[in-house]
Amino acid sequence: MNKKRTIISLFIISFLIAFHPALAEKISLKLSYNTSSISGSDLNTWLESLNSVWNDWQKAKGGQVEGHFELFSYGPKYEVELRIPISWGIALNLSGNYFNSAKEGNIAYQSDTGKQSESRFIRNEISAIPLKIGLSYSYPVPIIENLYVFANAGRHIIFVQYKTTEDWEAFFKSFGEEFHYWYKKDNTFRSEALGFYASLGVEYDLIKYIAVVVEAEKIWSRVDGFKGPHSFKGVHPGFGDPKNGFIFEESGKASLYFYEENPYWTEKYYPVLSGHKERPDSEEFRNLRQGEFSFKDFSFKIGIRFKF
Repeated sequence: MNKKRTIISLFIISFLIAFHPALAEKISLKLSYNTSSISGSDLNTWLESLNSVWNDWQKAKGGQVEGHFELFSYGPKYEVELRIPISWGIALNLSGNYFNSAKEGNIAYQSDTGKQSESRFIRNEISAIPLKIGLSYSYPVPIIENLYVFANAGRHIIFVQYKTTEDWEAFFKSFGEEFHYWYKKDNTFRSEALGFYASLGVEYDLIKYIAVVVEAEKIWSRVDGFKGPHSFKGVHPGFGDPKNGFIFEESGKASLYFYEENPYWTEKYYPVLSGHKERPDSEEFRNLRQGEFSFKDFSFKIGIRFKF
């Protein structure tokens, strides 16, 4: 009797494995459109701070301020996923995409007396390659033919490059003389991070080899530890030589830091995201840490799956 039950059980299991819908599919490729749009974390905090700095300066000193720094965001993107069935509706999923976004802005200040004018231009660009590796489980909905529900979970790996350029220029008039100061800063930072992802969705076979997919996905990912080439040069006001200013130039490898800075003309602290060759250490700074970008996201994806 036990032997008979064993044979029957093995037969049923073999039948289910042989005819499970997921196993009839050897491999599949999904192309999807991700509708999400996420912000730039510390980058946006800094840009908001810069807008506040110039507006607060205008309120304190008078004059006129024109322009602003636009906040950063990543728009919708496309993704490619390879699904390799293993057994019983379980499959190995490999996916990835590439996205890039750039924003630039300029602010100009003019004093009421006409003796001072300043302008600051900033361009930020972020490009990233997110990769995902995980497992999925798919199962047919009994009451609706060709409809499947599935769940995915796994690790999220992202490689990020952040490029930033700053140009500042100022003109002053005092006692019949004119003074010109400026600086230019260029940085390219790179880093990577390992996070997690999970998703839940439905899949409907339009025909034998093509299905439409709707999916909700959650990603947990935060990137810090940015380092890269650094260039900083210009002419700043010099106490010993105000006529010619203080000429400086530095280059090398810098790290990305986030901190709060207290300008000389106010008691208020403003957030700053900036690259430094050495860890900043000054009484004007507080709450110093590594700069970071968050790719934590909740999104909806719509796609087409090609089954082979």
